[in-house]
Amino acid sequence: MQPGEMNIDPIESEFFSTEALGSLADALVREAIQNSLDARSPGEPVRVRIAFSPPGAGLQGERAARYFAGLWRHLAADRSGLARLPSPEEPVGFLVVEDYGTRGLQGDPRQSEDEEIGPGGARNDFYYFWRNVGRSRKQWSELGRWGLGKTVFPAASRINSFFALTVRRDDGRRLLMGQSVLRIHKLDGARYYPYGYFGQFQDDFALPVEEAGVLGAFCHDFAIKRGDEPGLSVVIPYPDPDLKPEAILPSVVRHYFLPILAGDLVVEVAHDRRTEVLDARSVLRLAESTGWAEGPRLQSLIELARWGLDLPEARYVRLPEPPPEAAPRWAGDASVDAALAPLRAAFNDGRRVAVRVPVWVKPADGEGALASFEVFLERDDALSGAEEHFVRDGITVAGVRSGLQGGVRAIVCVRDRRLSALLGDSENPAHTEWQERSPRFKERYRHGPFTLRYVKSAPREIVRSLTRPAQGRDFHLLRHLFSLEVPTEETVATKDKRKEERIGVDGTAEAGQVETVAKDRFFQLQKLRGGFRLTGAPGAEAVPRFVEVVAAYEVRRGNPFSLYEPFDFEMDRPPIDVQTRGAQAVRRERNRVVVRIDDPGFQVTMKGFDPRRDVRVKVLRLEEAP
Repeated sequence: MQPGEMNIDPIESEFFSTEALGSLADALVREAIQNSLDARSPGEPVRVRIAFSPPGAGLQGERAARYFAGLWRHLAADRSGLARLPSPEEPVGFLVVEDYGTRGLQGDPRQSEDEEIGPGGARNDFYYFWRNVGRSRKQWSELGRWGLGKTVFPAASRINSFFALTVRRDDGRRLLMGQSVLRIHKLDGARYYPYGYFGQFQDDFALPVEEAGVLGAFCHDFAIKRGDEPGLSVVIPYPDPDLKPEAILPSVVRHYFLPILAGDLVVEVAHDRRTEVLDARSVLRLAESTGWAEGPRLQSLIELARWGLDLPEARYVRLPEPPPEAAPRWAGDASVDAALAPLRAAFNDGRRVAVRVPVWVKPADGEGALASFEVFLERDDALSGAEEHFVRDGITVAGVRSGLQGGVRAIVCVRDRRLSALLGDSENPAHTEWQERSPRFKERYRHGPFTLRYVKSAPREIVRSLTRPAQGRDFHLLRHLFSLEVPTEETVATKDKRKEERIGVDGTAEAGQVETVAKDRFFQLQKLRGGFRLTGAPGAEAVPRFVEVVAAYEVRRGNPFSLYEPFDFEMDRPPIDVQTRGAQAVRRERNRVVVRIDDPGFQVTMKGFDPRRDVRVKVLRLEEAP
């Protein structure tokens, strides 16, 4: 460093220490995949491979010295900023993050300062990746824009270091560099700048290594799979001990479930000589089978997102367009209540609903444009509170909340590029919050803060409208508490002819009227006396092969499924009777029955429940045989 030069230690890693990110694994997954999605080649899905070093593959001796021989004295210097330095004799374990279907780090690797980019000019990804922090030339429509996402790689290493090998789509060049990020430190009386490089040096200027022999040895040492395919391979030596497969896998699902289900992203996690693949077909199965603590919650989230993505446009309820000249507001808009009215019964009966919300995006210096976003909602009695997911162009903005009421799951999906740009301008560096006072957002849009609040409060306001009590007297409000069956002439005349049922023992007689109480695109549920019947929905073409039917007696307070006791009933014991047609009950235990469906016109009838109590039923689709 030169005398008089400003002393500044790097603080980038602090940007990922927000409460909205649960761990370092969350930060690494979010930033690494976000960079890959931004570098996506047109028309191709992005594939990301996250690989832990195989057992016994840690580098030692001469192999480790190729990359770290000149670095150790800096790492061990006073004030280097490393609290727990690994021993030089410790084998170098590593974590590799590779992306495919991307363009790689294009641009002149000799560029050392900003150049003006004219219309249609190519930007320099290589320059901004290696030689800039907190500066970026990313476009308005991309996920990242702070120029800080790459700093998660050294933050994930115990020696604050990483390497990156890129193969560029435009010219096919293969370039390798490395970087260490320490604090200002002294060695032999000289002061050293925090950023040090691995590469080929011309004086003090680091250039990438292109020598085939060095690149071949690097790929072999760190088990790089790239070959000549364009993209970026990042190697994190001595990864933080919190980076484990059991932390990485659920984090990928939690933060990128939507692009995975949409087929835009595939993630492979290689560890312990096996590879887990997260794509549109496998993500639900993986969430169900791996025993993650948050597995059931992720399963429900995936099912709701898949339902919303598969929903045809005609089944959305579209809210009225707000006036273009005014700021968007929810309060007092009677037309919104009127538009949502057809969904009230479905939502309060426990069925999923989807709403498309139009909103104007008005740049301060340009024409306004009508954009829209989608809101998917469902009730879930198993939730202890509310569950909200705001997804902007594929990435979950983890810290945004609307104040939604408990027992409801919501996904707000922003895919419109104009609205995504507005929201992205308001995000903090970790992409966990939408901040209306952000300098990148403030005064950049007309009615910008109002638009931001309008999107953030959408789940709360829509649910508030869907659950608002009807005006006027409700003569049926307490019917289930205060009721007396009034015999009719018909029931008196036939009473002696009917078999008297013993509660919880017989329950074999059906009600005179079969009432359909719930249905979706695959199933419909009919209420019987002392039981229920599950059939395929009319017109359903792709009925799942296996379903799980779960039942419990309704309770006045709490989740009936959580409060179930074997004393209530057991599916495999009398008086519960399960009859099937076009299907087979392959497993019966406690309050659950797994059914294999052989015919779309199937019928499953379950009886023997206490006819004086309401039975709550839910049907879960299974992706494969249990």
